[in-house]
Amino acid sequence: MTADLPVVRPSAGLARHGLSVADEIINHLREELGIVRLGYRPTDPKVYRLDLLAELCDRDTFQAVMKWLSSGKRRAKTTRQGYADDVRFWAGFAADLGRTPFRLGSLAYEDITSWRLLMEAREAKDRSIARRLSSLSSLHEHARRRGWPDLINPVDSEDHRPQIDRHDTSSATPILEKAELQAVVEKAETAFEALVVLLLYILAGRISEMCAANVDKRVIRGGRVHLDLNRKGSKDRILPLSATVADLLELHIADRTEGPLLVDEDGERIDRFAVDRILTRLGKRAKVLPGRDLTPHVMRASRITHMIDDKEPLAEIQAFADHADPVTTIGYFTRRQATERNGRLVDDADAMFATVAARWTTTEGDTPEGS
Repeated sequence: MTADLPVVRPSAGLARHGLSVADEIINHLREELGIVRLGYRPTDPKVYRLDLLAELCDRDTFQAVMKWLSSGKRRAKTTRQGYADDVRFWAGFAADLGRTPFRLGSLAYEDITSWRLLMEAREAKDRSIARRLSSLSSLHEHARRRGWPDLINPVDSEDHRPQIDRHDTSSATPILEKAELQAVVEKAETAFEALVVLLLYILAGRISEMCAANVDKRVIRGGRVHLDLNRKGSKDRILPLSATVADLLELHIADRTEGPLLVDEDGERIDRFAVDRILTRLGKRAKVLPGRDLTPHVMRASRITHMIDDKEPLAEIQAFADHADPVTTIGYFTRRQATERNGRLVDDADAMFATVAARWTTTEGDTPEGS
């Protein structure tokens, strides 16, 4: 990668001691893209995303990927990490086709068509399909404008991208009602498990921003504990903590003064997979969402929905949840209204038939009809 970086003699004020400008940039990107676990088990190894990309891509493609991830449109750390994981996904698909290392242009229109059909056969969610395709298309378009003029984008918007129905409730994230949420917290066996639930719920937090936060992002303002979070879209927000969350966080941090805010039993930064396991475990204990796992986004969706139930103004909910597009917030409102409306309409119709089931219901001493 260093070959494409500026060849300059760094001034004393620009370069850090012992590092060239190129080395400093590479180190920054390595830390920015972070570490990923190669699997779902706690014992699976962790590797820097940048190093994985360097291994999976040929040299020119790796350069193109780094330029794409460094673009001003992808400033947020979590956004860069998500896109880096998408590149890893497409490199894996190319490898399945026998095309290694991954190179821009190695996937053609026909390959994406086949992949799209494969995802349909596996009943993948349209939103997931659309996100993967959007990443691949964006990477190709960026590379075409930056040194790959003859590169053909294999993604065809009309042929490949599914139409997303914003009002579709069948694939919407389920929510917990307030009593169910309390049941989940009651099943926490440690203060840390309770902290994970409340931190995600009360702040309507995204798991990525919580896992990325460091201890020094806990600040005191006006005698109250706040968290200085880097939210989606590279937006810095200082959010107040409730008294309960502040107390649980104090217990978790103890005497640590630096490093990750949330750590596992070994003192390592916790990742989203560990949080998923905690929530799944608590959900099963509390017997909520039968047949589905309790996930971090369920906590966020539940908080947003409960604010809607409490008649908070949509503009305030949008600001608190950090939705860039008000349509996203309105989607939660629409789904909640649809659920309540449909339930009311079904109950109204059922009122005409309230005694029907009793014809086949027996109580002690009664004889069922037709016996």
